[in-house]
Amino acid sequence: MSNILDKPLESVFGYITVLPGAFSAYRYIALQNNAQGEGPLKEYFKGETLHHSVDAELDAILMCLRGSLWTKNMYLAEDRILCWELVAKRGSAWVLHYQRSAYAVTDVPDRIPDLIAQRRRWLNGSFFAGIHSSYHFGYLYRSDHSFMRKLWLHVELFYQTYNMLFAWFSLANWYIIMYILTASMEDASFGLKGIHYFNIVVHYYYVALLLCCFILALGNRPQGSHGFYLVIIISFALIMVYMLVSPVAPEALWSAADATPGAGRNRIAAGVITYYSIVNAKDAIEASGGKFSVGDIFTNTTFRNIVISLLSTYALYLISSLIFFDPAHMFTSFFQYLLFSPAMTNVVNVYAFSNINDVTWGNRPEEKVSTDLGVAPAKGDGVDVAVPTSDTDINAAYDDACHVLASKAPPEKKSIDAETKMTDSYRAIRTNVLLVWVLSNAGLVAGILSTSAGSAVTSTQSNVYMAFLLYSVAGEIRARP
Repeated sequence: MSNILDKPLESVFGYITVLPGAFSAYRYIALQNNAQGEGPLKEYFKGETLHHSVDAELDAILMCLRGSLWTKNMYLAEDRILCWELVAKRGSAWVLHYQRSAYAVTDVPDRIPDLIAQRRRWLNGSFFAGIHSSYHFGYLYRSDHSFMRKLWLHVELFYQTYNMLFAWFSLANWYIIMYILTASMEDASFGLKGIHYFNIVVHYYYVALLLCCFILALGNRPQGSHGFYLVIIISFALIMVYMLVSPVAPEALWSAADATPGAGRNRIAAGVITYYSIVNAKDAIEASGGKFSVGDIFTNTTFRNIVISLLSTYALYLISSLIFFDPAHMFTSFFQYLLFSPAMTNVVNVYAFSNINDVTWGNRPEEKVSTDLGVAPAKGDGVDVAVPTSDTDINAAYDDACHVLASKAPPEKKSIDAETKMTDSYRAIRTNVLLVWVLSNAGLVAGILSTSAGSAVTSTQSNVYMAFLLYSVAGEIRARP
């Protein structure tokens, strides 16, 4: 869907945020550096000096000169840096376009550990590279783009920044949506006895799975925890199935038509919500003596907040795929990806943020040149030992030994090598970022789902935020996994 929706949109703006480095074509004149040696090529190959070293000790000593953890993560997605540097090149007006007819065959991760490791590198690289381009939006002013081109590039950067904000709070958004949708099944009109206690189990199980993700991400390699991750992914898929069959909207999102007799039938699942939202609007208007028209449909809160967002997502996916003459994936893999989407947020995102101190290529082998020539082995037939030959020598040796035993050993100077300092620094940064991420998401959940004693979970702030999320989806502004 990215190649169907995102890439053509970015191509219209003239700035494609990421192009595959192994399958892209650039004008060489656009890549060249200027007379001062500054330009796209320099920035692109800067990642090679950051991640690959000839001497490990020298790399550790020169860590501060060669780049911080932020920079190293950013250059995990050097393709994004190259795209940004080309568009924002000083005194130039280069644009990037997406060529739909071009295609290539590539290998994809076919095991869960490989997928997690690969997505860790991609997510961290794209996140930090996205922050870099948004923060340095002023680079556009040094380019030679026209006023309108710069204006539309600003619009695209705002869109990308909004997406990054959604990606940052995706952990909280998933839990909020799950909580509201499952809690709405507790409505008395459903007649589901004991559903409240079942939802409590689901909510705590969701949190327990999330905690397991953090523990595994901080202490285990994906290759050594394949079974754990498989169970977690299947569990999130089952929760996703429960969310899909839950009512799509909480109580307060329904219009005044719900006050009519038989309104209990209106708490419905996503498959028929379009039909019943229109019926609700029609019944309410006719009950008040009015005449129903097509325009009245859009006055129904349910239709506006739910149906439009659903149609603009799933219907847009299908229609755009048909227009693109590539609809097969909608019938062969869409449902599987739908079930896998919670794991992409809760499992992969957690692992990525928990390992920002890891700046390796993940599932790719490290290209490291070995310069260690080894140690030449030496063979000896014996050792030299000083043996006293007289009483004087024995007494002197005894006195020396007593002196050594009576003297206090000098304090040992503990020194930390540069590589250890670098590792500690990276882990400290990882801890700080992870704390901010977890606490900000937890704060959002607490602020949206906090209710007074005895009040319904579908409080005003919950409904407003739910509508905000739905309209964001309707506007095709969403965080990419």
